[in-house]
Amino acid sequence: MREYLVEYDPEAEIDLILLRNWLIEIGSFGHALEYLRKLKREVAELSYRAGILPESRFHMPKLYHPKAKTMPVGKRKLTVIFHIDGDYVIVDKILPSAMVTY
Repeated sequence: MREYLVEYDPEAEIDLILLRNWLIEIGSFGHALEYLRKLKREVAELSYRAGILPESRFHMPKLYHPKAKTMPVGKRKLTVIFHIDGDYVIVDKILPSAMVTY
């Protein structure tokens, strides 16, 4: 099975910052850091799962990249939209799953 390096698009990094700020508002700084640590661990699984996940057939993820793929994370509360570029998995966007309209 092929392994990829996982990279974040600047827009996905902004999504993580916004998520962190929101988690701090509703909880605590420690909770936000722990949640993001777990989330990043799940996203890191794309290094070996990305190749076996199918391309999205839906319109909305393809707004971010024509060969977009999706993966639910955070107990399916969030959806990672990503694409493969050579040896890299590029995380394009991290959205609440309820916002991902197919």
